[in-house]
Order: sequence, then C-alpha cells, then structure tokens
Amino acid sequence: MSCNGCRVLRKGCSESCILRPCLQWIESPEAQGHATVFVAKFFGRAGLMSFISAVPEAQRPALFQSLLFEACGRTVNPVNGAVGLLWTGSWHVCQAAVETVLRGGSLRAMPEFLEGGGGGALPPFSTSRSRVSPKRNRLDAAADNAKLVLLQPIDLDLRLTPTNFQAKTKSAFKADHQTRRPGTPSMNSEESGTTTCFESNNNVGEPETKLLNLFT
Repeated sequence: MSCNGCRVLRKGCSESCILRPCLQWIESPEAQGHATVFVAKFFGRAGLMSFISAVPEAQRPALFQSLLFEACGRTVNPVNGAVGLLWTGSWHVCQAAVETVLRGGSLRAMPEFLEGGGGGALPPFSTSRSRVSPKRNRLDAAADNAKLVLLQPIDLDLRLTPTNFQAKTKSAFKADHQTRRPGTPSMNSEESGTTTCFESNNNVGEPETKLLNLFT
C-alpha cells in the first residue's frame, strides 16, 4: 500500500520507501499529506528526496521535521527565516505556522517581519577578526618559531677529516715531539731538508762537499 507521502506526490511506493519513515511522527494521514506537499513545493520534489537519501534512516524523521520548520519559518519571515524567529524570541510564530500547515491551511509573509520592526532581524554580521584564545596564540607563536628555525642555515660540520680525529692527531704530534730524543732531526727541521755527501774529484784529489735536498 502506498504511503501518504507518495500518494500526494503521485509517485510509486514500495516496502523500501525512504519517505514513509519520515512521516511517522505526524499523527493523522491527512496531516502527513499536507506536510509532504508543503515541503515538496518549497524545496522541490527532487530536492526533498535528495535530502532524505543523504542521511541515515534513523535520522530521516528528524530531517523531515527540520525541513518543515525551515520552510514554514522562511515563508512567514522571508528575510531571516526560522533562525531569525528563534533568535528574536518569536519561535512560537514558527510553531503556529507548522500547525497551520498540518491542518491544511496556507501561509503568507507577515508584514511586521518584512518591515524589519517586528523583531525578526538578526544582529549585524561583523567582519572583524574574532578573539583568539591565549592557547591558540601560543600555538601560532610556536609554529612561527619552528618555521624560523627551518629557515636559518644549519652548520652540518662537513669536513674531510673528523674533528675528533684532528684533535687526536694534534695531540699525537705533540706527544711525539716531547718524547723525541735530543738531537734527533724532525721532518720540519732544517737538518731533514739537506744532507751532505762527498764526491771525489779526480782533478783536484780532494773531496767536494755537495748538498742534496731530500724533501722537495
């Protein structure tokens, strides 16, 4: 058997109808039909079915009720809708509009809301930056410091010889210099640079001194 929603919309109904559970909170079949027609005219038939299909089955009755209140509130208060009625303490007007729709009545925009003097206006929207909590400020400051550290050059200590090896080498040279026997020439001394050899001279018969540079 077709549900009351599909009947007034003149669409096919089945056991898996997505509209049937949305109307169970409404008591009479006539009221279910009136609510379905009103919401379908406001949001469109395809739009209504799209809204219902987008939520889980357990939340579909609450969705339909929300759409009904929004459609009624927007009809009587075209500027600010149901939110404006709730904000200004005129929610009873929206509830009365829903009851009128369920009884099969018609709605129209209320002049006091159109003129802006009936308390249906929302507070002016402020484009100024909202206050930020101190915790958020600390987090932003920490993030900025992290970016600054990343931008600073980092000394990677890229050397061919490790620092500890250089230290060990210098200490080893120093210890070797201290323990060297007196009179022993080092590689950096002038004695290690030259040596003396004697070469015979056949013409004179006396040895000639010649210096050889061993370290060039």
